[in-house]
Order: sequence, then C-alpha cells, then structure tokens
Amino acid sequence: MSYENPLTAAMRRGEQVFGAWCTLPDPFAAEIFGRQGYHYICVDQQHGMIDDSTAFPMIQAISASGAAPIVRVRWNEPAAIMSALDGGALGVVVPMIETRDDAIAAVQACRFPPAGQRSYGPIRARDVMGSTDPEVLGDVACIIMIETASALANLDSIVSTPGVDGVYIGPSALALALGEKPGSMAPVVRETIQSIADACRRHGVAVGMHTPAGAVAKGYLERGFDFVTVFSDAGLIAAAARDQLAAARPEQQPVAVQSGSY
Repeated sequence: MSYENPLTAAMRRGEQVFGAWCTLPDPFAAEIFGRQGYHYICVDQQHGMIDDSTAFPMIQAISASGAAPIVRVRWNEPAAIMSALDGGALGVVVPMIETRDDAIAAVQACRFPPAGQRSYGPIRARDVMGSTDPEVLGDVACIIMIETASALANLDSIVSTPGVDGVYIGPSALALALGEKPGSMAPVVRETIQSIADACRRHGVAVGMHTPAGAVAKGYLERGFDFVTVFSDAGLIAAAARDQLAAARPEQQPVAVQSGSY
C-alpha cells in the first residue's frame, strides 16, 4: 500500500484536525504531546527556541508518537522549507505571506518539478514515507500564514494560489497589523478573522487558528474552522505551574504574572 500523509488526507476528507505547538527545544516533550491523541505537533522555528540540531530529533520523536510532525519555518525561504521536508516533516507553516508571489514561492518549495522547484534529496523523508516517488514525497501540507496588512489587502489572490493546502491565523500578529495589542479580540480583529475564514471557504482551502487553550479552540471548531492548535508548550507549562502554586497556597493571595496567548 502506498503511503498516505495523514494530515493532508484528513484535510481532503474535510475532517477537523487538532494540533499542539512546541516552542521549547525538547524531543521528549514533543513525543509526550504526540501520544495524547493530537493529529499534528508543530515545531516552531520562527519564534520558538529550536534550531536545526534539535528540530530534527523532535520531528523523529513526533513521528514515533503517531502524530504528524510539521514545522513552522523561520521565513519564506526555499532552503528552510526543503530542509524541514527532507527531514521528515509532513507539512510546513510558512509565515509572513503578503502577496500571491509569496504564496507561489512557498508552494514551489514544497513540490518537485514540474509542479514546483523543490530539490530532490529526501534523505529522511524517503524512509518516513517509504517511497522515492516524487509524487508520494510531494504530498506534504503547504500551510501559509495571513498576518499582515499587505496580506489582508491581497487576501483573495493569496488564498486562491494553487497548491496552498491551508491558511493559518496567528491572532497576535494579526491584531498588531490591525492596530490592536496582541491578545486583543476587538471587533476589528474578530471581523478580520471571519473574513479570512470566508476567503478560505470561497477557494476550498482549509483554515486554521492558533489558540492558547482547549476552550478557545473548541469555539473555533464550532465556527467551522478546519484545524486548530489547542495549546503551546510554554503557555501550558506556565499555566499549570500557576494553578499548582495556587492550589498549594494556604491562603489565596494575588500574584503578579505575565500572561500571553502564544
């Protein structure tokens, strides 16, 4: 039986997909998350503390857990995209897409000729997918991010780019682009999120959302979003640490903490 990428297959079937986000350079933690029933675990190389020497062991650990490993690359750079895919990532999240040409470049880096410009050297991917066939190896999720004013101005032309499998919304960067603070859910932010989702629907592209907690993720799934990141590791650890400290205190006392949605 030929290999089927579980992430792209789920997207094609219209299933709702759950993910977790890793910003900390820890293969063991990534493996633990993957064993809890999430469809994908994302290794964040853009804002996470993860270099290549740790990213690839994390990809291996996630693969062993049964979840699909994906990587948010640092930038829309062909070398970064190709390296992650050759290492066995089953998809990439590409930030800072602002024009249709940007989206085309991301897609091209994910696909082998003649469909794209990906260099052929699937060192680990050929073992993960059990094939040397470029069509099999090229079945990876190309997920782009809409997060700037320029991207919003070019929304339909970006989302309609052939080969884009999904659009991922980072609400903090999007809020900044709209003149709001990170974490804001002001009406303009909510309306813009909906306009992105509507554009994805028009063009048959999956739409996903970065969220800080399961209750928030559930709300987006109920609104029809196709995939959600349920939590980020650093935020999860901080929240759990605060909860346990609060439970241990003999008397509840206000504690000044910094919070964020990332």
